[in-house]
Amino acid sequence: MGDSKLILCCFIACILFLGVNGENPYRYITWKVTYGDIYPLGVKQQGILINGQFPGPHIDAVTNDNLIISVYNYLNETFLISWNGVQQRRNSWQDGVSGTNCPIRPGKNFTYVLQVKDQIGSFYYFPSLLFHKAAGGYGAIRIWSRPKIPVPFPSPAGDFTVLAGTGIKEITMY
Repeated sequence: MGDSKLILCCFIACILFLGVNGENPYRYITWKVTYGDIYPLGVKQQGILINGQFPGPHIDAVTNDNLIISVYNYLNETFLISWNGVQQRRNSWQDGVSGTNCPIRPGKNFTYVLQVKDQIGSFYYFPSLLFHKAAGGYGAIRIWSRPKIPVPFPSPAGDFTVLAGTGIKEITMY
């Protein structure tokens, strides 16, 4: 009788252990910032690329994710990224503003740790030093609602990101 209770308890513990499914709350991103040719208006010019892309890579996150973004500066000048609209929780010194965040020196790297807690929507990142913003190095950040938390409107039929000026805008089609 005692053995059957022990087996039953072990069986229930295994079911509970195997039934737990949690998502990884960390998203690791590595960026290499370099110079390269861009054609913003059909005219070739030197610009700032992130991982060889202009505009930079699109960041997709889910609210409450932790973004670990390692930025390697291969430019011949300092570089600094600002996270427009993303709330900085417990790390306001990583907001990308010169004075609160030290620029990344040439040939060096810096790792940003951002927690997109309780935020949903479209945001963007951009270089915040010199005229880097005019040369590229910016891109979109989209923070989605968690799948288990309903939003008070229907799912869109489609959406896409539009680069307007130096800001990123999201257009949603219903």
